[in-house]
Amino acid sequence: MCFYYAVVKVNANRLFENGIIREEQLNLFPEQYFVNGFEFPLMPVISDDKPDEIQMFHWGVVPSATRAKEDAVEFLRKYNTLNAKAETLFESRMFGRLILKQRCLVLCSGFFEWRHKEPGKKSTPRYPFYITMKDEGMFVFAGVWDRFTDRETGEIIKTYSIITTPANNMMEIVHNSKNRMPLILPPEKALDWLSPELDEAAIKSFLKPFDSEKMKARPISKINPVLSASNNNPGINAYYEYSELDELIKTHPDFFEQSVDLR
Repeated sequence: MCFYYAVVKVNANRLFENGIIREEQLNLFPEQYFVNGFEFPLMPVISDDKPDEIQMFHWGVVPSATRAKEDAVEFLRKYNTLNAKAETLFESRMFGRLILKQRCLVLCSGFFEWRHKEPGKKSTPRYPFYITMKDEGMFVFAGVWDRFTDRETGEIIKTYSIITTPANNMMEIVHNSKNRMPLILPPEKALDWLSPELDEAAIKSFLKPFDSEKMKARPISKINPVLSASNNNPGINAYYEYSELDELIKTHPDFFEQSVDLR
């Protein structure tokens, strides 16, 4: 699962060095500290049809046969296409065609997930975490995309989904209810994801959890994901200490950022 993430223009050097984006392209999109996928926002994406450009796609794949924006809205009310499950991509009626021909990179600086005190119980307390690279620099998710044309206006609308995989060692602890994570691509291999030469076997070689040793997580204050406007501020990802999580965080210093009191 990955329904909430951030795009903050911090330390994009790894993206520059690997030719994923150019520094001047950072001016093409706004910073967003909290993005709610269920609002189907326009987000910066690099797709295989124009790998040198940053385009703005709507989050949530809509089928190419869609005839109007109103139909797209109705489709997204019925179906959750924010994510595409790696294990079933090639068999999926929705994503099987896209994974072979229409892949993309989704710019990101961090994402949000919740740890449940007692997984499987809806009433159990849950604690939000902000997950980043160790250096908190920008990175990319792997995704698939599609387009449809509004038949009345002629507007071409592009949409995308973020691929998810089973959780790595760190995300098994953080996202302990679903045990999943977004497919993060190493910067040195990210552009290969867009290559039209990839066959099914080559594509499947990318579909694995990212190395948890290169990531970190920190607990943040409790948030209501629905309140996207109030959540979209620089303080949303600040460290917040929960005494009931102290032992967990101290036990896994390689995974979790430590508060001053816990060091």
